[in-house]
Amino acid sequence: MRVLGLPLPDPLSLVGTAVGTAQGVASLVTTPRRYVRTSPGRLFVEVHGVQGSGRGKVARRVEETVESHPRVLWARVNGPTSRLVVTVADPPPDPKEIVALVRQAESMPVSIEDEVAEEESHHPAEGVKGTQVVPTLAVDALGLFISAITRIGRWAPLPPEVAGVLTAIDHHPALKERINRRAHGPTRAGSRMAMAGALAQGLAAGNEGILLDVVSRAGEWQEAHAVERAWSAVEERVVTSPESVAAKTRPTERPAPAPASEADRYAHRALATGALAGLSSAPFMGPRRALALGLATLPKPVEVGRSAFGSALGTTIARRGAIVMERSVLRRMDAIDAVVLDTPGLRTGALSLSALVPVKGADKKAIAEVAWRLFSSADPDGVAEDGEWWLGPTEGRDLEGPHGGKESAKALRQGASRVVGLGRGRRLQAVAGLNPESLPDTDLLTVAARRSGLPVYETEDPRGTVHELQERGHRVLCVSDSRRALSVADCGVGVFADGERPPWGAHVLVGTDLLTAAVLIEAVGAMRTVTTHSIRIAQAASAVGMISVLRGGVSNPTTRALRPVNAGAAIALFNARRHAMRLREPSCAAGLSTATVPWHTMPATVVRERLGSGERGLTDEEVERRAAARSTRRVGGTTLGSAFIAELANPLTPVMAGGAAVAAAVGSPVDAALVVAVVGLSALIGSVQQVRAERELAELLSRSAVSARVVRSGTERVVTADDLVPGDLVMVDAGDVVPADCRLVESTGLELDESSLTGESLPVAKDAAPVVASEVADRSSMVYEGTTVATGQGRAVVVAVGNDTEAGRSMTIAREGAPTTGVEARLTELTEKSLPLAAGSAAAVAGAGLLRGIPLRESLSAAVNLAIASVPEGLPFMVNAAQLAAARRLAEHRALVRNPRSIEALGRVDVLCFDKTGTLTEGRLTVSEVDDGRLRSTMDVPRDLRPVLASALRATPHAEEPGTLPHATDRAVAEAGARLGLTTATGAPGWEEVSTAPFESSRGLHATIGRTGDGLLLSVKGAPEEVLSRCDLGGKARKRLASRLRALAATGHRVLAVAERPLKDVIDLRDPDSVRGLEFRGFLGIADPVRDSAAPAAARLRSAGVQIVMLTGDHPATGEAIAAEISGHDDLTVVTGADLDELDEDGLRELLPNVDVIARCTPAHKVRIVEAYRALGKTVAMTGDGANDAPAIRLADVGIALGERGTPAARAAADLVVTDDRLETIIAALVEGRAMWASVRSALGVLLGGNLGEIAFTVLGATVSGRSPLGARQLLLVNMLTDLVPSMAIALRRPDGASAETSLVEGPESSLGTPLYREIGVRAATTAAGATTAWALARITGRRQRAGTVALAALVATQLGQTLVTGRRNPSVVASGVGSAAVLAAVIQTPGLSQFFGCTPLGPLGWGIALSSATAATAAGAFAGMR
Repeated sequence: MRVLGLPLPDPLSLVGTAVGTAQGVASLVTTPRRYVRTSPGRLFVEVHGVQGSGRGKVARRVEETVESHPRVLWARVNGPTSRLVVTVADPPPDPKEIVALVRQAESMPVSIEDEVAEEESHHPAEGVKGTQVVPTLAVDALGLFISAITRIGRWAPLPPEVAGVLTAIDHHPALKERINRRAHGPTRAGSRMAMAGALAQGLAAGNEGILLDVVSRAGEWQEAHAVERAWSAVEERVVTSPESVAAKTRPTERPAPAPASEADRYAHRALATGALAGLSSAPFMGPRRALALGLATLPKPVEVGRSAFGSALGTTIARRGAIVMERSVLRRMDAIDAVVLDTPGLRTGALSLSALVPVKGADKKAIAEVAWRLFSSADPDGVAEDGEWWLGPTEGRDLEGPHGGKESAKALRQGASRVVGLGRGRRLQAVAGLNPESLPDTDLLTVAARRSGLPVYETEDPRGTVHELQERGHRVLCVSDSRRALSVADCGVGVFADGERPPWGAHVLVGTDLLTAAVLIEAVGAMRTVTTHSIRIAQAASAVGMISVLRGGVSNPTTRALRPVNAGAAIALFNARRHAMRLREPSCAAGLSTATVPWHTMPATVVRERLGSGERGLTDEEVERRAAARSTRRVGGTTLGSAFIAELANPLTPVMAGGAAVAAAVGSPVDAALVVAVVGLSALIGSVQQVRAERELAELLSRSAVSARVVRSGTERVVTADDLVPGDLVMVDAGDVVPADCRLVESTGLELDESSLTGESLPVAKDAAPVVASEVADRSSMVYEGTTVATGQGRAVVVAVGNDTEAGRSMTIAREGAPTTGVEARLTELTEKSLPLAAGSAAAVAGAGLLRGIPLRESLSAAVNLAIASVPEGLPFMVNAAQLAAARRLAEHRALVRNPRSIEALGRVDVLCFDKTGTLTEGRLTVSEVDDGRLRSTMDVPRDLRPVLASALRATPHAEEPGTLPHATDRAVAEAGARLGLTTATGAPGWEEVSTAPFESSRGLHATIGRTGDGLLLSVKGAPEEVLSRCDLGGKARKRLASRLRALAATGHRVLAVAERPLKDVIDLRDPDSVRGLEFRGFLGIADPVRDSAAPAAARLRSAGVQIVMLTGDHPATGEAIAAEISGHDDLTVVTGADLDELDEDGLRELLPNVDVIARCTPAHKVRIVEAYRALGKTVAMTGDGANDAPAIRLADVGIALGERGTPAARAAADLVVTDDRLETIIAALVEGRAMWASVRSALGVLLGGNLGEIAFTVLGATVSGRSPLGARQLLLVNMLTDLVPSMAIALRRPDGASAETSLVEGPESSLGTPLYREIGVRAATTAAGATTAWALARITGRRQRAGTVALAALVATQLGQTLVTGRRNPSVVASGVGSAAVLAAVIQTPGLSQFFGCTPLGPLGWGIALSSATAATAAGAFAGMR
C-alpha cells in the first residue's frame, strides 16, 4: 500500500515479516552453538556434561582426549563455567580440530537441571558473545521499525492486549519459572520473551516498552564489555598452570528454600490485586477494560529497576578489576540480609605485632625499636635472637625477676591471639602480643556492612555458617577463599592472592582487593533503597493507569493502562542507575578508631622504606601517581543536580507528583504541568541556596587552608595540605600547623599542642624514637593533622591524608547521619493531616456528582482537581524562602549557614553549650594582675610593682614582635611590658643575656642568666609550685604566698611566679639543682579577659528561656569566676568532668538542668552531655572548634563551629559556622531562628487557612449543584496568586514590630500551637464565606461560568484582603497583594487567557458582587481575629 505517495508494506506482509523474523531469530537463539574464544596461546571451549553426575569422569575424558593433540600443551576443564581451557603450542592448531575432539569426548546433559546449569554458565572472557543481548537488540530494532510503519499506516495487525498479556506473563513469578525451564535457562527465556514482546508491540503500534528494553539491553552490553576487559587484564596472572584453572562443579543447593525478597512479595501482591480487580470489574466494564485494569498493576518498574542496578553494578566493579563470573547474582543483591567473613581466608598467613606490654621499669622506646627489629627477622612462630636480646616463648627459660604473667594477660585482653616474651639475657623486658595479619582493608568490610544495615558473622567455618544462616531463612553474602563456602552462598565473593588458584565457583572474584568487596556490600543497602523506590514508583504508576482506564477515552484501554507502567519503569531505571553510579568505597575513617598500620611502633628507617621516601623526598612523578590513585576515593562537593534531587526529598513532593500524574491521567496535562512547575521551582530555590552555602563554606576553608613545607626531588617547596600524599617528607617548625598525620624521622626540642585532637592543654614532647602506645595521646613518634607546633622543629614522613587522618575520622563521622531537624517533622505532620482531608474532599465532590447524575469521567476529574488544589504546594517553597532570607541576614552578622534547614532548629534551641575561650572571652592571654607578695594591683600597675614585670621580661625569650613568640604566656608578658614601656634593663641597668634554658613541660620554668653593671643576674619565671620550691622562704612567708596564690587562681587567673638572685659565676641551667636560692619577686595573674558584650548577651538568652552551660577544660575556680562575672551573681552550680564520671545516666539527667559550669570537660564528656540533654527532650546547640569536638557538634540539634580558630573537622560537622567567634553572633542566629517561627506561623495561616476555605467552598458548591464551582486551573491559579507570592513575602519579613527581645520569645510551641490553629480556622471560615456568598449571588444573576468567575475573584480577593490585614505594615507584603490582584484582573478580563483558565470577562456588576462579598468577609474575619 501507499501512504503520502510512499510505498509501505501492507498489514498482512508486516505480520508475515514479523513471524518469519521471529522464527529465524528463535532458530538462531535456540540452535545449539558452542562458544569458542581464542587468545594468544590459549583457547576457551564450551564443554557439555560437566555439571551433572559423572562430571568428573567426563572432565578427565575430555582433558585426555584434547591433550592427545600434538599442538596442545595441556587442557583442563573449569567446571563452574563449563569451559575447557586449552594452552596450545606455536603455531596453534585449528580451533575446529579442538572442538571436534571435545565433541567426541563430552557427553550431553542427562537432566533439564544440568542443561539449565550449562546454559547459564558463562565465561567472562566471552563478553557480549556469551549473552543474548545482540539478537534481542536486533529484534527490538525490528519491532521499532514495524511500530513506525503501523503508526504511519494507522492500522495495527495485533491488538495491544497481546503485548500486554506477554508483559504480564514475563513478570508473573510462577509463569516465568515455567518458561525458564522450558527455555532451558532464565537468560534464553528472558531473551525470547523480550523478542516476542518487541514484535507484539510493534505490530500493535506501540513502542514505549521496546525503547525501554533497548536502554536496558544497552546497560547489559556495557556490563558484558567491562567484564570481558577485566578478564583480559588479569588472564595472564590467573591462568598460570593447569592447576590454576582445573575445578570441579560443586553442589549449590541451599539447605532451605530462599526466602522471598521484598520485590518478589510486592510482585505477588500487585499481580493478585490486578487479577482481582480485573475479574471483579469484568461484568460491569467488559473484558477489554477489565483486562486493562488488571494490566495496570504490573510490577514492571520493580523488575526493571533491579535489572538496571545489577548491570550498572557489574560495570562498576568490573572497571575496578573484579571478575564477575555470574552476573545474575548482582540483580538480587537487595535480598541479601547477612554477611559472612571467612576469618582465615582474609589473612595473609603472616603474624603481626599487635601489642607490646613493657615490664615495670623497662625503657618503652628502647624495647619498641628492638622488638620491631627482632620481629622483622623472626621465624614464622615469632622467634628471633640478636646478641643478648631475644624474642620467643618464655616457657623453659631461666628468667630472673618478673615472668610476665600480668603483662601476658594484658596483651591478651588487648586482642592478641598469642604472646611471646621480649628479653635481654635472663631478664624479661616486655611481652609481645601476636596476631595473624589480615589482608589490607579487611576492616572496611565490617564498615560497609554496618552502613548497609547488615549483620556480620566472622567465622573460621564459612561453609557451616552459611548453611546455618540459610536454614534460618537468610540470604547470605560470603567473602572467602573457600570454594565450598562460596559455591553455596547466595553471593560468593572470592578472595585469592597472586599466584594462587582462584576459588572457582565464586560469583565475583576480587583477588586481594577488599575495597571492591566492600563496594559490593555497600551495594546491598543501595539496592534495597532502589527497590523501595521502585515499589513506590510502581504503586503510583498502577494508580495512574487504573484511573486512566476508569476515565475512559478514545484510545485503547490497555494502551492507557500500560503507558504509566512503562513510564514508571523508565523512572525506576534512571533511579537505579543513578544510585549504582553513586556507589563509593567506604573510607577507613567511616568508623574505625585506630589506623591499621602501626606507624608509631616502627623505626623511622622502616617507615621510609615502606613509603618509598628517601632523604630527597618523593619525585614529582611519584607524587602525581599517588595523587591520581587518591583522587578516585575523594567525594565531590554538592552539585546543583544532587542538591535539586535532595530538595525534592520532602514529604509533599510525592503527593504533588502523584497528583500531577493523576491529573494527566484524567485528561488534564496542562494542570499537571502547572503542578510540576510549582514543585520544581520550590526545589530549585532550595538547591541554589544549598550549593551557594557550600561554595561559601569552601571559600572560607580555602582562606584558612593549611600550608606545608615539603621536600620533593631534593628541593624544598610550599604546598597546601590537600596536595600532600603519603610518603611526602615535610618539615615543621614552631608555630606551624601540622598538615597531615606524619611519622617523625628527625626532631629537635619538638613539642606540640594537641589540644584540638586529644583535649590535653599542655604541650606534648615528641621525638623520632618508636613507641608502643594504644592511645593517640601517647604516640610520641607521631604528629597529627590540625595540631600546632609549640616549640622546636622536626622532619616527618606523611602517613595519612584527608579522611584517613585521625582528624579526618572525626570529620567523616560528622558527615554521617545528622539528626533530623524539625522542618521535616513539621512537613510530615502537615502532610499526614492534609492527605486525609484531600482524599475526603475529593470523595465528597465525586459522590455529589454521581448522586446528581454527573458522568463518572467528569466527577472523577473534578475530584482529582480538588485533591491537587487542597495540597499546600507552596509550603516547601515558603519554608525554603524563609530560611534563605534568614541565612542571608545571618551572613551579614558573620555567621555562615551550611544548611538552611538548621535555622528553624535554632528557633527551638533551649540549651546552649559552649566553650568560654574566644566566645565569652577575647581568646588571647593578657597579664591582668601583678602581686609582689604584699601589694596586688590590676594592669594599671603602680611603679612599686613594675619591677616584678621587668623581672618576668628578663625570663622571657626575646622577640622584636611579641606576637611571634610561640608560647601564649610569653606573648602575654612581652605585650604587657611593651604596653607599660618596660624593658629587660628596667631595674637592671645594662642587662644583656648570657645564657638561657627555655621553658619545657618537664621542667616547668624558664631561666635566663644576664650580665648587668652589678654582675650576673639569674631570672626565673614559671609554674608557682616549681619557682616557690626553689626560693629561700621561711615557713610563714611560704604560707602567706600560698594563700595569695590561691586567691589569684580563684579569680580565674593562670598564675606565674617570678624570682631572681645574683650570681658570682655562670651556672649550668640544664642542671635543675643549680637553680636554687632564689629571691621571690612576685606573681603575674594571666587571664583571657571577658568580652564587654558577653554579660548582656547572656542575660538576653536567659530571659528567652535558654539555659547556658559553659564547658571548659580549665580549673573549676577559673570557670566559676568567669561565669560569675558574666551572670552577675555567685549562686552557680559548678561540676567537673570527674563528677560526671561518677554519675549514671539517670543521675546525669537529674543534674544537668541546674548546671552552669562544667570544668575539666573532655570531648567524651561533651558527647555524653549532649546525649543526656536530648534524652530530656531539650533542643541543644553545641559550639566547638577542635577535631575532637566534631562528634558532639554533629550529635547536637544545632552544631556551631567557631570559624576563626575551628578545625576543618569541627567546621564540617557544624550547621552554622560563626566566623568571628562572638557570643553576640550566636544570639543573632537564635533570634533569626525564632523570628522565622513567627513568620512561618503567619505564612502557614495563609497557606492552610486559604486551602481549607477553598475546600469548604468547593465541597459546598458541589453538594448544591453536583459540579465543582471552580476548575482545576482556576484552583491552581488561586493557590499561585494567594499562596506563593504573598506567603513568601510574609515568610521573608520579620514579625511586626520585631526586636531581638520579642523574637526570642517565639518558638515552635508559642508560634505553631494554638495561635496557628486559631488563625487557620478564622482564615478558612472567612475565605469560604466570601466565596460562597459571591457565588450564590452570581448564580441568581447569571450563568454557571460567570458565577464561577465571580466566585474565583471573590475567593482571591478575600484571601488577599486577609493577607494585607496581616502584613499591612510591610511594603513587600502590600506590593505582593496588590500585584496578585492585578494579575487576577488581567487574567479574567483578557480574552483567550480568560478562556484558558475557564473564566469569562466580568462587568461592573460581577466585580461589584465579588469585591463587596470579599470586603464584608474580610472585615468580619478581622473582627473575629481580634477577639
